[in-house]
Amino acid sequence: MKNVMGKKTTALLLVTMLAFLSACSSETGKPADKGNTDGGKAAGEGQKPREITIFTRTGPDTSDYVKEQAKEFTKLTGVKVNFTEQGASNYFTNLTNQLVGGTDTFDLATTNNTYVAPLAEAGAIEPFDEYMKKFDPNYDWKDVAFQYKYKDKTIAMPYNLSIHMFYYRSDLIPNPPQTWDEFVEESKKWTKSKNPNSPTQFGASWTALSGSEQPKVFYSMMWSYGAELVKDGKTGIGSEGAIKAGEIWQSMMKDGLVPKDTPNWGYSNVFDALKTGTIAMAAPMWSAAYTEIKKSDSPFKDKIKIGVVPGVKQADGKILRTPLYHSWSLIMNKNAKNKDDSAKFVEFMTSKEGAMRQAKLGGLPIRYSVLNDASLQPREFYDVVMESLKVGRDEPLVPYYLKQHDLMNTALSGIMTGTVKPDVALKGAEKELQAIIDSSKK
Repeated sequence: MKNVMGKKTTALLLVTMLAFLSACSSETGKPADKGNTDGGKAAGEGQKPREITIFTRTGPDTSDYVKEQAKEFTKLTGVKVNFTEQGASNYFTNLTNQLVGGTDTFDLATTNNTYVAPLAEAGAIEPFDEYMKKFDPNYDWKDVAFQYKYKDKTIAMPYNLSIHMFYYRSDLIPNPPQTWDEFVEESKKWTKSKNPNSPTQFGASWTALSGSEQPKVFYSMMWSYGAELVKDGKTGIGSEGAIKAGEIWQSMMKDGLVPKDTPNWGYSNVFDALKTGTIAMAAPMWSAAYTEIKKSDSPFKDKIKIGVVPGVKQADGKILRTPLYHSWSLIMNKNAKNKDDSAKFVEFMTSKEGAMRQAKLGGLPIRYSVLNDASLQPREFYDVVMESLKVGRDEPLVPYYLKQHDLMNTALSGIMTGTVKPDVALKGAEKELQAIIDSSKK
């Protein structure tokens, strides 16, 4: 009974916190291995047609990619793939409500990986491990950049990567900064209030809007200063390294090196500032911006270059860089009606061939062999992705993720607006988060 009540409590908290985050955020080849597709045979005469249903959020990184993959899957297997779509607003809340409520109206769903641990803790999603045993031997797990496991169970299968990068105006900055300290100094050169001859109004910016992105952006800097979000049951968000990162954020705001409304800036704001030449640099900034910039009408699109995010110089002279990555992933409903064909679709989409199709559709797959394929251009982009993956990190999958994210949003918003000193904000958040961590162990 204790376990059942624990899952119900987790589910209730999950729904409540997802509603909060949704309110805060405005966001943003050849056929695959045939050994597991039943040779493309559809249902025989008199048999019920085989079909699966996928619940997905409308958009290029979610439903569009999956729909195109589904067409190929149906051609090969005869299994019909249906879609139930919803816009970005309240998508995660609706998805959670349905899964926790025990719906069987869809088999698979697309989701940002950061939400999967609370869903797994609530017992709402089906682990993939038993189905993975039937995957084709050529699937090659070593080729997959990362997997999502919770309590030793594979709970989500990633298919489209997002990773933080460093964007800069190469006509102004031929030798881009390598450390965060250099990043601050370079920002001063391209802020008009500091340098009247600067062609840009501000040196830099980042997505500091409270909601889905703000803490993730902070982690890319905080980790390089040696701070840990959660490690071995302990949080380090009030450590010296985290406070140092917070001080940089607050000082750049105070010194006017970033736009004064940066605390309200999301992805589209930073993108537009790069595109229009308002800022000289953006870091950390999502990988998706590269393709959008190159396709835009920006007069600076050929001058905007990318690199791995800056870091912190270590005692041995090396620079510790820690870009955050996450992915859109497929999860299976615990009450799915057709789990076997759902697993086959997941295998099909995330195989080497599926990853190449994803890339050709404009996505960013999570297989090394595809990212390294010379046919994918421009190599500048894929090479930086590969470099970033080697040193990148993802947030830990924890059942209290939403509470943790809420705490970090509150602390970081206080830092950005200057209403709270970084050490006070982060030490206070650390105390609260540690209590949540300790409570989750009981």
